[in-house]
Amino acid sequence: MRRYFPPLALLAISYVLFFAYVYSSYDSLPSKVVSHFDILGRPNGWMSRSQVITFTLGLGIFLPAIIVGTMAGAGSIPVSFVNLPHREYWLAPERRLATTAVMLKFGLWYAILNVLFVTGLHALIVQANTRPGDPSLNGAGMIVLLGSFILGTAIWAILLRRCFARKS
Repeated sequence: MRRYFPPLALLAISYVLFFAYVYSSYDSLPSKVVSHFDILGRPNGWMSRSQVITFTLGLGIFLPAIIVGTMAGAGSIPVSFVNLPHREYWLAPERRLATTAVMLKFGLWYAILNVLFVTGLHALIVQANTRPGDPSLNGAGMIVLLGSFILGTAIWAILLRRCFARKS
């Protein structure tokens, strides 16, 4: 359990901040919320305030849960379903438990990244719906958020691959 403490603690903090922000944003949103935007940031989809909050909470809870569950369950699925370098070596019975532990730890880190991404998406939606005038998505904010998520995902994938790149 101790090996999971840093990512578990950060995931818990991420969730506390996520829930607090989503909860605190509820009253600032209009009853009809622009929830979808075209490529130019113009509104083209709406939801009720409660639907937006429910969708955001669902995405923030279930996406990271799927990630962590998949990584944690990698040890109990057939080896052929796991995409790892040298998977036969890393998923051999004598190493399978340790490999699954490493994958779970990576899954927790990626779950943190996903919670932060969903929080950022919600912040952009709140910003678009609370700014005076016509609601539009902050294009620069979306580029920064998406770019950060893609960069974080790339770094995560590289580190995961390096961890299993050689037999040790």
